[in-house]
Amino acid sequence: MADYSKDQPPSHNAQGADTPQQQQHPPQQGYPPQQVYPPAQGQPGQGYVIQQHPQPQVVVVQQGNQGIPPQTNCTIAWISCLCFFWPVGLVAVVKAHEAEQCVGRGDFEGARRSGEAAKKWAIAAIITQVVLGVVLGVVVVIIYAISIAAVDSAIDSAVYGYDGK
Repeated sequence: MADYSKDQPPSHNAQGADTPQQQQHPPQQGYPPQQVYPPAQGQPGQGYVIQQHPQPQVVVVQQGNQGIPPQTNCTIAWISCLCFFWPVGLVAVVKAHEAEQCVGRGDFEGARRSGEAAKKWAIAAIITQVVLGVVLGVVVVIIYAISIAAVDSAIDSAVYGYDGK
């Protein structure tokens, strides 16, 4: 049995106090040497190893001043899609998204082209909806006028015996 006196705590080594310390290996190529702290006083075994890992290098490339990024026309694209003729407005939203991606990549020329295309598609959606609204309104008025005339003719025929000829 081990002698447990007040001056020395018991060993935490499962193999006993007479286990030799492990041999420290040389550092691998490309890595800095490891720093080893000695074991606590009165404790057998190997010390603590502090591992140092190489830090990755980050390179930031800044291009010349390209100015303010062009408009992507995202707002008008979404408005045209949600409030006007949505099939054409959806194309405008896709073009505006492409413009946003180009701005994120730093491709301002591609962003300008896609932003202009988004604006054109959004305007086309608004014009299409207005034209369809006017045409539909005219058709509804014509159908209403015809139905009123038919009802009036039917009333005249039923009340007065007049057949309209």
